[in-house]
Amino acid sequence: MKSREGLVRLHRFRVEEIRKRLQSLDGMRADLAKKMSDLETMVQEEQRRSINSDLGRLAFPSFARSIQARRENIQRTLSEVEKQASTVSEELQSAYRDLKKYEIAAEGDANRDRAEYARQVQADLAGMAMERQALKA
Repeated sequence: MKSREGLVRLHRFRVEEIRKRLQSLDGMRADLAKKMSDLETMVQEEQRRSINSDLGRLAFPSFARSIQARRENIQRTLSEVEKQASTVSEELQSAYRDLKKYEIAAEGDANRDRAEYARQVQADLAGMAMERQALKA
């Protein structure tokens, strides 16, 4: 039974570590989404400014190309993070199934131990009752 408790603790630790990795990836996704939003805001702002000057109208296309390259880079990174998150999510599901399997087995062991202890206590009580009965007779 002690070995099963150790396995349960080990698998709980594994599940928690995988959850932390998934949370980290979720944070990266949120950060990348914010960067995309900031780029969109920056493009709109720059486009609004470029309308007011000739130099701005000439410089805006190169600015837009550089922003497009940054956007594509962020999108590639976001796609890679999504793939990693999917893999880690599957890993978490597998680890959780393993944990449940060991928890159920450990719970079964504990139930058997409790039942055996209850039988032993009942047998001891029956033995004491028989001894008492023998002393009275």
